[in-house]
Amino acid sequence: MLTQRRYQSGFAHLWIIIVLILVVIIASGFIVLKKSGSGRIANLVQNISGSDNAWLKGCTNDERVAMSHLPMEMDDVSSISPYGLTAGAHVTPIDHLYFYPKNSERDAFPVYAMADGYIVEIGSRAEMVDTGQARPPEYRIIFQHSCQTVSYFDLVTKLDDSIVSEVGKIDPNGSKGSLRIPVKAGQEIGRIGAQSLDSAVYNFSMTLPGFIHPDLYKTEFWKVHTDDFYSYFSQDMQDMMLAKSTRKVKPYSGKIDYDQAGKLVGNWFKEGTNGYAGTSGSGGGTGSNGYWVGHLAIIYYANDPSKIIVSFGNYQGSPKAFAVKGNAPDPANVNAASGVAKYELIEAPNGGGGSESLNENGSVQGTVLFQVLDGEKLKMEVFPGKNGDEVLGFSGGELTYER
Repeated sequence: MLTQRRYQSGFAHLWIIIVLILVVIIASGFIVLKKSGSGRIANLVQNISGSDNAWLKGCTNDERVAMSHLPMEMDDVSSISPYGLTAGAHVTPIDHLYFYPKNSERDAFPVYAMADGYIVEIGSRAEMVDTGQARPPEYRIIFQHSCQTVSYFDLVTKLDDSIVSEVGKIDPNGSKGSLRIPVKAGQEIGRIGAQSLDSAVYNFSMTLPGFIHPDLYKTEFWKVHTDDFYSYFSQDMQDMMLAKSTRKVKPYSGKIDYDQAGKLVGNWFKEGTNGYAGTSGSGGGTGSNGYWVGHLAIIYYANDPSKIIVSFGNYQGSPKAFAVKGNAPDPANVNAASGVAKYELIEAPNGGGGSESLNENGSVQGTVLFQVLDGEKLKMEVFPGKNGDEVLGFSGGELTYER
């Protein structure tokens, strides 16, 4: 009997030890998970290309934050253009939407914060990007909503007095970062009029798959994190915006990442020009020295993605985009085995931006030859003013691009 009691007592002690071990393991796992979560936030802040992302400093969670207020009253908006257009210095697909107000004077309409958060950066610009020509100042505003979700406004023509009192004076072509100005969804941030409001949502927990080498975009690190704008809004708000949108097909927000390995389609950069930054440095330069001079994109029209667009950073000294006569061959089907691909270039309205349709019957403005090479290289030569039947092959003036 005594032996049986000792056996039962020892067995009970063994179970106590096992339970204690399990408790320690579970607690350790919970601590590891907590550390892992905190590390994920730290990694987001320590971001992209190994450098600090100042937009995320001070963030405390990595939740996907929904937008609960429209950026403008839809009665004040005449049309909305999607991501992915090309225009002027925007040679590669544009990473923001355009909210075009109704005909108005400057500062006519209010602009609102789309969700609770913080203004973390405000920039001012008092010159045209393409030309350097002076103009009244406009403002670029970055909103941090979480470690994942950041929203953006640009071309705001006037800051609200409540924001000015927090920020103070901003140099006409300067910026103030490391801000932390709390805002509420629906709070008036400023005014817009006589030009578009640019807006986007960036998701720092994902990277778009259609950029073969994201490191090429270090000077605009947010670009590769451009998320589906409309998906952040309720269905009712989406419907209100889509009623004004010039794009009628999914994804309604548009698309900017078209690269496919070994294919002609997508973004390219002239060899030796430092990727998206260009030889002029961090998004600088004007005119023939602009950062965009070495850019090239063979993509699809944002308002009608069944149509091909060829966008040059330097076409006879200026950035310019064209549609393609006959709309073929599809650049997603052109690879190294295809040999030389020839496109006749026809006028695209506003460089491929603005209007909902392209004129497929336009006169030929020039011809371009492309040859995809191994190792994500591309040979290109453009022949302004020549029809396709006048261009028999490369003439020796071709350029090499990479990505």
